[in-house]
Amino acid sequence: MSQSLTPSVHQPPAPALAELDLTGDLARPARLTVPDLLAWPQRRVEVSFECATSGVQHHRFEGPLLHDVLRDAGPGFDPARRKDRLRFLIAVTGADGHHALLTWAEIDPDFADAPVLLAVGIDDTPLDRAGPQLVLPQDRCGARHISGINAIRVDGGYDPG
Repeated sequence: MSQSLTPSVHQPPAPALAELDLTGDLARPARLTVPDLLAWPQRRVEVSFECATSGVQHHRFEGPLLHDVLRDAGPGFDPARRKDRLRFLIAVTGADGHHALLTWAEIDPDFADAPVLLAVGIDDTPLDRAGPQLVLPQDRCGARHISGINAIRVDGGYDPG
């Protein structure tokens, strides 16, 4: 009986998926990838914003609302403190070192209800390897559009007193 030998073909490993760490005052901190973010309802927005270096940019983004993802992580709001969620800050960091700071009130449906996305795709291109992008459709300037998000920290420690 003859046996056919097939040469093994060495394929390089696929690049790792980018990961995003949700940390801070959360009941359920998490490490998420773009495929994980597909579990939330997806929104699609057309955005135009001014970029200081390359002029007006036009893009189509899709992804879940930042509010939905963070709400599911269980922010540590104190139910005994009236409007406690208003003291929470959200720090977003990109792999390239860019940062943006938001307040919970900006994304909360009871207050500003800004449709801030954690984009999983841009112009029909998935962001699996690059990581999600923070998208603020209401901003005229694109400075808070953070690419390759690798960390989001929710901080309720702010106390003006």
